[in-house]
Amino acid sequence: MHYRREIDGLRAVAVIPVILFHAGFTIFSGGFVGVDIFFVISGYLITSIILAECRDGRFSIIRFYERRARRILPALTVVVLACIPFAWMWMLPDQLRDFSQSIVAVALFASNILFWRQSGYFDPVAEEKPLLHTWSLAVEEQYYMLFPLFVFLMWRFGRRPLFSAIVLIAGVSLILSEIGFRTVPTANFYLAPTRAWELLAGSLCALAQFGGTQKKNDLLAGLGLGLIVFSIFVYNDATPFPSLYALAPVGGAALIILYGSKGTWVARLLSMRGFVGIGLISYSAYLWHQPLFAFARIHSLHHPTPTLMAALGALSLVLAYLSWRFIEQPFRRKEMRLLPGAPKMLTAAAAVTALFIAVGLSGHIARGFPDRLPQDVLALAKAQSDGNPLRGNCHYSEFLHQVNVPDLPAKPCIVGKDKAHIKVALLGDSHASAIAWPILNTLADDGLTATQITVTDCQPFLGYTKGSLDCHAVNGKIQDYVLNSDIDVVILAARWASTYYDAHYDNGEGGVEDGNFGAKSFMADYVSPASKSRGEKAIDIWQRGLKRYLDAGKKVILVYPIPESGWNVPGTLAKAAMLDHRMKSLSTSYTRYQQRYGPVIAAFDAIRDPNLFRIKPADALCDSFIKGRCANAIDDKVFYYDDDHLSLTGAALFAPDVAHLAERLVRETSVADTIGRDLHPTFEFAASVIDRPATTQDVH
Repeated sequence: MHYRREIDGLRAVAVIPVILFHAGFTIFSGGFVGVDIFFVISGYLITSIILAECRDGRFSIIRFYERRARRILPALTVVVLACIPFAWMWMLPDQLRDFSQSIVAVALFASNILFWRQSGYFDPVAEEKPLLHTWSLAVEEQYYMLFPLFVFLMWRFGRRPLFSAIVLIAGVSLILSEIGFRTVPTANFYLAPTRAWELLAGSLCALAQFGGTQKKNDLLAGLGLGLIVFSIFVYNDATPFPSLYALAPVGGAALIILYGSKGTWVARLLSMRGFVGIGLISYSAYLWHQPLFAFARIHSLHHPTPTLMAALGALSLVLAYLSWRFIEQPFRRKEMRLLPGAPKMLTAAAAVTALFIAVGLSGHIARGFPDRLPQDVLALAKAQSDGNPLRGNCHYSEFLHQVNVPDLPAKPCIVGKDKAHIKVALLGDSHASAIAWPILNTLADDGLTATQITVTDCQPFLGYTKGSLDCHAVNGKIQDYVLNSDIDVVILAARWASTYYDAHYDNGEGGVEDGNFGAKSFMADYVSPASKSRGEKAIDIWQRGLKRYLDAGKKVILVYPIPESGWNVPGTLAKAAMLDHRMKSLSTSYTRYQQRYGPVIAAFDAIRDPNLFRIKPADALCDSFIKGRCANAIDDKVFYYDDDHLSLTGAALFAPDVAHLAERLVRETSVADTIGRDLHPTFEFAASVIDRPATTQDVH
C-alpha cells in the first residue's frame, strides 16, 4: 500500500487528546477516544498489508509476528525497564506488588484482563498505575492472534464473503459492547470482544479500498473530523463506553480513511508537518506519557499542578522522538535493522518476555518487597488495608449489582448469633460500607443481629443512575427486602455530596480528588421535574427515600456527611515519611467542610419525624482533636484508608454511638410490640409512655 501522510496526521489527532486527558485537563474530557481512533488506524493498516500479501501469495504468519514484534516490543521494553527503578524507589509495597503483576501482564499481552480485575479505567487509583495504558496494546495483540489466520483462510472464498463475514463479526461485537456497558461496564471497556468491532471497522475500510482508487469527498472527510472533535470535547467519564457512543470517533476515523485522501482539505490539514511529525512518534508518545504522569502523582504529596502535568506531557513528546529515532527505527528500517531475520527477533522477544515474567513474579511473591522501606513508612501504609472485612462479600460492585445481587439477606453479611432474626440493616454506598464493621460488631456484642447491604456509588434510595449503573433498580430490590422484613432499624449512610454536587472535591490545601466523582444521571421519571437544579433533585430523592422507610414503620438512623480529605491519607503520610517529611498529624479545614456540606446538612435538618434519628460524624472528627480542623490522622492513628473513606480506626470514633442508638431503638420497638399485642385497646397510650423522643434525636 502507498504511504498516506494524512494517516500519520490522524495518529496525532488520536494521541494528543489521550495525553491531555490523562494529564487531567478537563476540557479534553473525551480524550480517551484517541485509543479508539488508534484501533481503527491499526485495523486499516494491518489488514491492508495482509490483503496485499494474500493477493500476491506471499503471506507468512511468522513474518507477520516478526513485524509485530519489531513494531511493538523494542520501545515497550525500554519504557518498562525505565519504570522499574522509579517503582522501586517511590512505590509502597501494595503499589509495587500491583506494578509487578502488570509487568507480567504486559509480557503476556494480558494487561487489559489484569486491569479489568483490579479497577475501572476512570477510578482514582488507576491514575497511579504506570502501565495502565498498555491495556490497548493487549487488545490489539489478542485481536492479531487470530485475525491474520482468519483473513488468510477466508481469502480463498473471495473478497465479498470476507467482507460479509467481518461485517457480521463486527456487528456482534458492537451489540456486545452495547449490552456490556449496561451489565459489566469495566469488562466492556477493557476486553477484546467488545473492542474488536473498532479494529474491524478499520479492516472494513481496507477491504473497501483494496484494489481500487482512493476516494475523495471534502464533506464526508470533514464530517469525520467533526465527529472526532465532538467526541473529544463532549464525551466524559460518565459516557457509556464503548457502546453506540463510540460510533462517533470510530466512524469519524473511518470516514477520514475512506474519503480524506490527498487533495481534500482534511488531508491537507492532517498532512501538515506538525501533525505528521507527532504522528510518526505517536506510538512512543503513547508509551511514555502514562508512566510520567503516574510517577508524578505517586511521588507528589499533593495533586500535581497543571503546569507540571503540561511539562510532563511535553517531555513525553521529547522522549518519544528519542525513542522513535534510536529504538524504533533501528529495529524496523531494513537498511539499519538490528537483529535481522525472524529467528533472532522472535528469540529476543521470547527472552524479554521471560525476563519480565521473572521480574514481575518476584515482586508479586515478595509482596512488593516491604523490607526495602523503613518500619514507620510500612506502619502508615498499612492503614490502606484498615477496611471493612465484609466488603468483599457484602459491598456489591458494578460487576455484581447489575444482575447478580444475591437473594437477601446474604448469609455472609449477617453479624450476630440469631441469624434468623435480623433487627438492624445498614444501607448505603461505599461510605456506609466503610463504617459497617464496627457498628455491626458492637450490635452483635450487645446481643442483636444486623446485616450490611451496600452498593458501589449507589446512595440507598430510588431515583437515579450513575452512568451505566442502575442504582434505581438495585435499590428497588434492596428496599423491597427491607420493607417486607422484620428489620426494626435502618441505618443510612452515603457520600451525600456525590448526588448534590457534580465536582471533584478540593480541600483548598493541595488535596484535589481525582476520578469520576459526581457523575450521576438523575432519572426525572422518578423524581421532581427536570427544571429543578441538581441539588434540589438530590434533596427530593432523599426526602422521598426517607419517607418510604418511615411510612413503613421503620426507625431510621441517618448518618450525616462524613468529612472528605482530598488526599490519600495513608499514602500521603507514608510518602512524607519516605521523603523524611514526617507528619505528626494531617487535617483539613472544618470551615471548608461546613461550606461544602451546609446545604446538605440544612436539608437533613429540615426533615422532621419522630422515628428519624441523626448521627453526626463531623462532631467526632472536626473541631475535636484540632481546633478548627477535621482530623485525618493523629500521631499513629490514621482515620482514613484513602481520600474519603474512613478506616476502621476512624469509624470507631462514632460507631459505638450508632450501634447503641440502634440497640435502644430495637429494644423500644420490641417493648412496644409486646404492649401492642397484650394491651391492644390501649396501645397508643401505653406506647407513648416509653422513653422515646417526640421529635428527631441528635446524637453527638
